[in-house]
Amino acid sequence: MQTIPSGKKSRGFTLIELLTVIAIIGILAAIIIPTTGAVRTSAKKAQVKSMFSQWTTAFTLYKQEYGFFPNVGTDGTANLLSTKNDTLEFVRAFTAKELNGTATTAANLNGNKRRQAFYSFSDGEIPTATELLTDAFGNTQFGVIWDSNGDGVIKVTGAAKDGDIAGAGSVDGGTFTPSTGTAATDDIPTDGIKAGVIFFSAGKGGSATVSNKDAVMSWK
Repeated sequence: MQTIPSGKKSRGFTLIELLTVIAIIGILAAIIIPTTGAVRTSAKKAQVKSMFSQWTTAFTLYKQEYGFFPNVGTDGTANLLSTKNDTLEFVRAFTAKELNGTATTAANLNGNKRRQAFYSFSDGEIPTATELLTDAFGNTQFGVIWDSNGDGVIKVTGAAKDGDIAGAGSVDGGTFTPSTGTAATDDIPTDGIKAGVIFFSAGKGGSATVSNKDAVMSWK
């Protein structure tokens, strides 16, 4: 049977309609892409905070065992974990092992003479390629200050300070140093922070100086 044409032709998109659709897609992309980036940044910050929390627990357990905090961050700049030797001090103190998993020698136990395992480092925290402590943003420098005089408060200014502050840098050059003083916006007030140990990193970084909103601080 022969089909009788209906006389109707299929209608395509006009140029104006196509441009309208493209414009709408562009608007949606402009809205969605930054939101996705913010979510990823927030998730990475949560990862770093969790890592700092676990490191803090390892410090606490170490002190409960020995009565003092381990001496780490002593290679190069004080109170900064940044070199391979800093990483080694950190790992040896909390695991009594070397980076390859073998037992460390008595001379390198960093005070952990009973060879207690206070923490188990993941591959992501110490990538094989660099053998440096690394966070979710790729930062390989971390500030660490502990309550060295046992008063339950960490102070970094005045006569009773627990340590100097070194700026923690990111792999792309951004650095962050907590502010100190009496202003309400200061990261570490003059009267200190009630904590046994604190950590910080540059977080997302991306510029020579990292703002507070980009940095990750264990006490905030």
